[in-house]
Amino acid sequence: MPNDEGGSPPVREQGGDPVCWLERVCPECGLFVEDEPPAVCGRCGAPIPEEDAR
Repeated sequence: MPNDEGGSPPVREQGGDPVCWLERVCPECGLFVEDEPPAVCGRCGAPIPEEDAR
């Protein structure tokens, strides 16, 4: 799809969640846990370890 100037379409940057949030994802069910690790998953009850413990 050309842009208004007849050239190539503009390049869109891909977005997404930062990797630094990975320590807040439950290793058992994948829920994003908003509490700072160490914590417990609100969905399945699995412990969310600190980054050093993974």
